[in-house]
Amino acid sequence: MAHQQWRNQLDYIITLLGYSVGSGTFIKFPFYCMRNGGGAFLIPFVLFTLIGAIPCVFLEMAIGQYSQSGPIKVWDICPPFKGIGVGCVLCSWMFYTYYNVLFSWITYYFYYSFSTILPWEHCGNAWNTPDCISVDRNSTLFNITDSVPDIGNLTSNSTPGITAAEEFWRFQALEISDGLHSLGGIRWPLAGCLLVTNIILFLWIFQGIKVSGKLVYVTVAVPYILVGVFLIRGSLLPGSADGMYYFIYPRFEKLKDPKVWVEACSYALYSMGVASGCIITMSGHNRINNNCFKDAIVVCLTDVATTVYVGLAFFSIIGHVAYLRGVSVVAFESSGFNLAFIVYPEILASLPLPQLWSVLTFITLMTLAIDTMVPGIEIIVAAVEDHMPNVTKRQSWAVKSVVILSISLFGLIYISQGGIYVLTLVDWFVIFPSIAVFAILECLVVGWLYGTQRLQDDIDAMWGKRMPRAMALCLKYVCPLLFLVVFSYSLYAYRPPKYGDYHFPAWATVIGWMISMVSIIPIPVIFTWKVYRASGDSLAKKLKRALEPRKSWTRSPQEETPYNGVLEPMI
Repeated sequence: MAHQQWRNQLDYIITLLGYSVGSGTFIKFPFYCMRNGGGAFLIPFVLFTLIGAIPCVFLEMAIGQYSQSGPIKVWDICPPFKGIGVGCVLCSWMFYTYYNVLFSWITYYFYYSFSTILPWEHCGNAWNTPDCISVDRNSTLFNITDSVPDIGNLTSNSTPGITAAEEFWRFQALEISDGLHSLGGIRWPLAGCLLVTNIILFLWIFQGIKVSGKLVYVTVAVPYILVGVFLIRGSLLPGSADGMYYFIYPRFEKLKDPKVWVEACSYALYSMGVASGCIITMSGHNRINNNCFKDAIVVCLTDVATTVYVGLAFFSIIGHVAYLRGVSVVAFESSGFNLAFIVYPEILASLPLPQLWSVLTFITLMTLAIDTMVPGIEIIVAAVEDHMPNVTKRQSWAVKSVVILSISLFGLIYISQGGIYVLTLVDWFVIFPSIAVFAILECLVVGWLYGTQRLQDDIDAMWGKRMPRAMALCLKYVCPLLFLVVFSYSLYAYRPPKYGDYHFPAWATVIGWMISMVSIIPIPVIFTWKVYRASGDSLAKKLKRALEPRKSWTRSPQEETPYNGVLEPMI
């Protein structure tokens, strides 16, 4: 079955934009800003978007569009490296087994947002302990008289108590166990949310991209509208200017720290989903003559603008709550699950009409999560269907059902009482260091083994123009170097996994590294197999033969369009 094509090109751009923004913009970006000097982080972030993210995104768009295929078949460009595609699919499958659980948690909080009194606002619930502390909207603390808790470090023993928001998260939402050795039972309310999540997913994707391409307008537009509401309302609250100033004003002394540059580079590259297989898969549905160079620039720059837009809204609210509490903005430094399910609820409880803001916040997170999940499922489905060229529509539904069912069943372990520990372990290792390895190899294979000259010819065959020489230089030299720096720093800065005060045992770390290797092992295995099967009476001849693109990769002259000039940069 031939790949469906987008109804129009805007569907494609909006889908990629939704995927790149995702819930990570709300969950990770504020943390990186606070940890790396606010506005100082934005400078290298924008720089690396221009010299790193745009070339990498364009590369994946070009080969995906030219191949009209998914993340594995695209490597007909250099068959021994099909292991990159297999690794991307395995990595995506493992990632989305727990990402849909994240959506389930958001759904659970969304349900409780309609309570008359938000349950994370006070300590009068059945699950609260004598150590519970709550903060009213006038900054009055209960069960504590001498200090304000740093809610950005809620799991630390240095705090004199546990906030009501953290107790709701740990003792009501998760009913958390003592550790990885004690998984406990399934949290059935979360199982119900997980079922709803996967029904939504199936209904969203079973008709293909022509339908999901329409729905994505809603899920992308809603967060933009709601973030605008947050920004306008937040700007009118006392203290908001301090938060926005912290976000915008660059502390230039921070730029002397190499970690700021490395983390900005990492976020710029990974926020666009480089080397995840998504851009290749989505681009495989483009018209063959689409100018994806413009698309790459539009998507990347819009992603940067959106990140700044979200940051202004977030820090305006943070500034107000910090003003009420008498603490600095940095006191809210947190990341990941703590930021989404402890700090955010704590902040929302401090606002006027907290139920309204809570509903709006979790609607925003839900729509952003959908924008990330739907293309992610398509990565896996496209990889399977590429190996079933004559698949019927009914068989395509079956493939999608099996993929979603497998993700759902595996996700049950994450909603057990000890599931947060399993999820943390998988999250710690599933992307590290796999994505960096895939990205480095991707740039080296296309830039050096296949060659930028042949890539230029392919681009010429698609829309009759050639990429600027600066882009080719970035693909060959700059991008591999950037990914190598990120990879090296990640290894240097590696620390064993932990969740709050819980440190994972040594055997769990071993399992974590095994999870990392699952997506990397296919690369040497498939490379060896392809070279071994290639024709030739010596290793050198076999290797040379194997590295040549498959005949199916090269387009016939009838498919080519005449060259009519150099594609000039738009910036």
